[in-house]
Amino acid sequence: MPFTLEQFQIFSEKTLLYLYILNIDGKIISCNERGRLLFSKNNKDIDQRYLTDVMIDEDIAIFNLSVSKLSKKNTVVSNTVRFSWEEDDLLSLKFEFTLHNDLIYAAGLDATEEYKEHRALSTISRLTKTGGWYYNPRNDNMYFSKGTYDIKEVPYNTPLTLEKAASFYDSDLGKEALEKIEKLINDKTSFEYKGRVTTNKGNKKWVKVMGEPVIYKDEVIYINGTCADVTDRHNYIERLKHSEETKHLALKGIQSGLFDYNIQKKEVFYSVDFKKMLGLSLKTDFVHEDEFRKMIHPDDLEKALERHYQNLIEEGNYYHNHYRLKHLKGEYRHYEVFGFRKKNKTGETIRMIGNLIDVHQRKINERTIAINKTKLQAMVNNGFDYIILLNPEGEILMADDRSLKVIKRDFNVDPLEKTSRFIDVMPLNFKNTFAYQFNEALKGNIIKKDIERIGYDNKPQWYESKYTPIIDKHNKVNSVLVSFHDITEQKLAEMVIKDAYIKEQELNVLKSNILSNFSHEIRTPLNGIMTVSKLLLDEKRPQEIDKLVQYLEESKDRLLYTIDSLSNYSEIEAIKNNLHLQDLDLNYTVESSYREYKHLADSKKLKYNIELDETCPKVTLDQNLFRTAINNIIQNAIKYTEQGSINITINSENLENNAYISIIDTGIGIDSENLKKIFDPFMQESIGLNRKYEGTGIGLSLSNRYIEILGGTITVKSEVGKGTVFSIILPKCL
Repeated sequence: MPFTLEQFQIFSEKTLLYLYILNIDGKIISCNERGRLLFSKNNKDIDQRYLTDVMIDEDIAIFNLSVSKLSKKNTVVSNTVRFSWEEDDLLSLKFEFTLHNDLIYAAGLDATEEYKEHRALSTISRLTKTGGWYYNPRNDNMYFSKGTYDIKEVPYNTPLTLEKAASFYDSDLGKEALEKIEKLINDKTSFEYKGRVTTNKGNKKWVKVMGEPVIYKDEVIYINGTCADVTDRHNYIERLKHSEETKHLALKGIQSGLFDYNIQKKEVFYSVDFKKMLGLSLKTDFVHEDEFRKMIHPDDLEKALERHYQNLIEEGNYYHNHYRLKHLKGEYRHYEVFGFRKKNKTGETIRMIGNLIDVHQRKINERTIAINKTKLQAMVNNGFDYIILLNPEGEILMADDRSLKVIKRDFNVDPLEKTSRFIDVMPLNFKNTFAYQFNEALKGNIIKKDIERIGYDNKPQWYESKYTPIIDKHNKVNSVLVSFHDITEQKLAEMVIKDAYIKEQELNVLKSNILSNFSHEIRTPLNGIMTVSKLLLDEKRPQEIDKLVQYLEESKDRLLYTIDSLSNYSEIEAIKNNLHLQDLDLNYTVESSYREYKHLADSKKLKYNIELDETCPKVTLDQNLFRTAINNIIQNAIKYTEQGSINITINSENLENNAYISIIDTGIGIDSENLKKIFDPFMQESIGLNRKYEGTGIGLSLSNRYIEILGGTITVKSEVGKGTVFSIILPKCL
């Protein structure tokens, strides 16, 4: 469907595009407000103005060339031109020029940042001897950036094919490069390749080529890549590998974790083992000194640098340091550095070969031993248990502070100063089982038993006693560790659970009796009604008919009475008295109900959306009661909507006290007569024997009652055939 005039006007003014209508010689006929911004520096009036009036001089020719290419056969041309902008800045616009009915329609997109990045990339390419390339396997089209042409020493824009590019490689390396491309196309995985090439001018270079696939519908449609001249680095590494001096110096250190530190250049060459220890990429050969220092733990850096500089000026050639280094995964580990320093004629250290040793586990073990000593003492003195260590004669060797306090208080003796048997300083009701448990522990058995006693405050207490034998290196019991764990709260909880279980069983029996009685009370009059109805159909005598009618009336009254009793039994006040109110996030609560019914909406292919409130309002609710209420409404919306959408919206913005929830559907709707009775029990919009939608109709009535109990209200608006809007209003937490 085409845009209306109003829609097009809004679109053109709200867009980020610079839109112009030009005549064939480039004069501006019309433009949008953004288009006028180009002229805002001098004059907003664009009458009789040309787009080239604010275009930088060197790009006017590009613009004129682009416009001249427009014709009936070539109606669209694209190009980028720059304009003089405020504060003497440049604005780059990427234009698409379209010719239609002898008018030029120009749509420009701001490409200033892209242009700046292009210039930056061009500069980086020159400085780092790097270029870009791409290859289209569908049409065998190969593209090189200027940097790549420079590396291969081929005149810029010389047509190149994949085979031609591979032919620069020495020996069989070109074939291997083509195999890398083919493997990328088949496996859809990137590659990295290093090899020696002979340039167009006959020079030998080492290049590092990387390729990345661009995949569309599981097919590689482009390969983007880079090409870097790594000749200098390659030659330097080869010199390091074959240098007799390097081999000589390396022998003076441990061979694992090898590094070569060029102090004058502030660069470090890493061995494979070194890189593995630090978690560095194996592709990294050199790291600057400043980058290495960033890996040192901030708390260790100052002292590490002090030791480093002191090492460099000391006599002799050996070097030692230690600090924590950060791995790429974020973990810090302890290392020690050992090195051999090479000096110049003036005695200044200019180079160092050494190794890095991971001592992290040793440091951890040392720290663990120290911590465990402290923890053991803390556990004895501050644990939840009473702990006492006895020798085989039952005498106290050690006790925690709390046990000592109790013994001193109750028996006026310090067992650590005066030898004391535990049986002489324990509560009376502990003595009954002590001898047996202690003797079993001396045999090597672990014994547990629950003990009840009256505490110092005359309240009942329960303890779990545990006797643990301590075995020496000769596999003999040399002591017994006795602990008493307070399980009073656990015992009380078990008693409460037991009482609750008994009450639950009583309630289940009561519920069964009630349901049984109601079943009987409903079945009896219902059976009477059915029996009398059959008799009435066959009875001809008036006197007997009157009796049967009387019996029918009595059964009816009894049934109504039973139903009224059932209604009174489920009085709404019972719900009010058992509310579990919480301050809840309304977004989360409503979204939970939304997710619960998403599969139903999806099965009917309905558009099912939710819009949350950015302010995240909180309301005081009984979560189960509220979920039941809103679930009924959402379920009804899906049930009575055959096509279209259901939208749920939460809104409290600019509302001081209330939060609103709207459930909007495009279903069958409700007519005005039934709308008044929508919250009546057993009321449905679809009624009659042939109704399409089944159900009791009690859900909306319950929803209304539950929301009222929670202090809110429900309103409804509807139109037959167009849909219904339910609005729930709830007070926010203040």
